[in-house]
Amino acid sequence: MQKINIIFITFLVITFFTFSSALRCYTGYKMMAGQSFGDKQKECEGSSDFCYNVTATAGILLSPMKAGCSTYRCYLSKDTCRSMEFQGVPVSFCCCSTDLCNGK
Repeated sequence: MQKINIIFITFLVITFFTFSSALRCYTGYKMMAGQSFGDKQKECEGSSDFCYNVTATAGILLSPMKAGCSTYRCYLSKDTCRSMEFQGVPVSFCCCSTDLCNGK
């Protein structure tokens, strides 16, 4: 009887950590500087997912941004931001690993 209890408790602990460890990220697009995503969130599916955001600064008012969950986009940029230029437009790409860390 005690062996069954230990197995059951172990199962509950594993299940709890599996479900409680899912990362939550903001998801969606925005176009204007100062605009927010609102409260649109997503629970990431993969255990190796990161939250990410990509922001381009195209002018005073225009600042498109995309955010979500990804493993492959953040493969080389785990918990860091990278800045670059794409066709003369400054772009920043950030990945992070805590809940809702990708909202600017």
